[in-house]
Amino acid sequence: MNKARPALVNRRYLRIKIFQALYAYHRTENADQQKFEREMFESINRLYDLYLHLITLVMQVGVAADEITATNRKKNLPSDEDLNPNMRFVENRVFKILRENEQLKKLVERSKIDWGNEHDDVRRIFKAFKEEEAYQLFMIREDNDLSTDIELIITLFRDHLVMNDIIHSALEEKDIYWQDDLPMAAITVIKTLQVLPDFDASNSTVLADLYKNKEEDQLFAKELFRKSIQFADDYGEIIASKADNWETERIAFLDLHLMTMALTELEHFSTIPVKVTLNEYIELAKVYSTPKSKVFINGVLDKLVNDFKAEKRINKRGRGLNE
Repeated sequence: MNKARPALVNRRYLRIKIFQALYAYHRTENADQQKFEREMFESINRLYDLYLHLITLVMQVGVAADEITATNRKKNLPSDEDLNPNMRFVENRVFKILRENEQLKKLVERSKIDWGNEHDDVRRIFKAFKEEEAYQLFMIREDNDLSTDIELIITLFRDHLVMNDIIHSALEEKDIYWQDDLPMAAITVIKTLQVLPDFDASNSTVLADLYKNKEEDQLFAKELFRKSIQFADDYGEIIASKADNWETERIAFLDLHLMTMALTELEHFSTIPVKVTLNEYIELAKVYSTPKSKVFINGVLDKLVNDFKAEKRINKRGRGLNE
C-alpha cells in the first residue's frame, strides 16, 4: 500500500503564522485587516518556495559531484582513481528522479530558483561530505538499490546542508522569514525522499503538497485570524479578570494575544477538542513567551475553560470533544 504524499502545512504551523500576523496587525496603527490577512497567506505560500529551494539544493550537490569528477579526469597527472572513479554517488538514483520530474522542472523554472551563486560553497560541502564515514561506507556497500541511495541523500541533507551556516545565510537573503520556516520545510524534504519508492518518478506525485486539505486549512486560518481580531477586546477583559486582578495593559502583549487565540478556538471552533487547543497554545507559549509566561498562560486558560464550560460557551461537536 502506497504511503500518503507529505504536506508542508499542519495546524501548528498555521497557528504560528496566524499569531505572527495578529502580532503585526495589533502593532500597526490603523491597520488594514485584509492586507494583513493577505500577507499571512502569502507567507504560508512562500513555505513552498523554500521547500523547492531545498529540493534543488540537493540536486545542486549532484551537479557539483559530477563536475568535480569530470575535472579530476582532466588533471595533468590523473591518478587511476581520477581516471576510473567510483560513480556510485554521481549516479545516485535520487538525483535522476528529481532531474527527470516534469513538475519539479516547471516549478523551478517558474520560481527562477538558482543556486549558482552558492555553487562553490556547495562544492566545498560535498568535498567535506566525501570525508565522512557515511559516504565512504556507501561507496563500498554491496547492496545497491533506491532505498540505499535515499538513505545517503537524507544523511547529506540533514547533517550537511540544512545545518550549514552558509546555506542559512543564503536562504535568509532570499527571505528573512525562512529561518523560522526552515525546520518545517526540511522535515518535508526528508519525508518526500522517504516516499520516493512509492511513486512514479516521472509524474507530479513525487513532490509534497502545501496543504493536506487546502480548503479546510485555509478556512481555519482565515476564521481564526478574523475572529481573534473580532473578539480581542472582549477576551482581553475576560483574561484580565482571571489574571490575579492585573489590568490588561500589564499582561505581556504576546501572552495576551496567545490567550485570545486560544479562547477564540475554544469557543468558536466546535470540532477541535479542548485538550488539543490547550496543548497547542502551551507549546506556542514555550517558544514565544518566557518560562513564567507559560505557567501564567496555563493557569489563566485553565480557569477560563472551567468558566466557559459552566456558562456553556464551549460546545464541541463529536464524542469526547469537551473532555
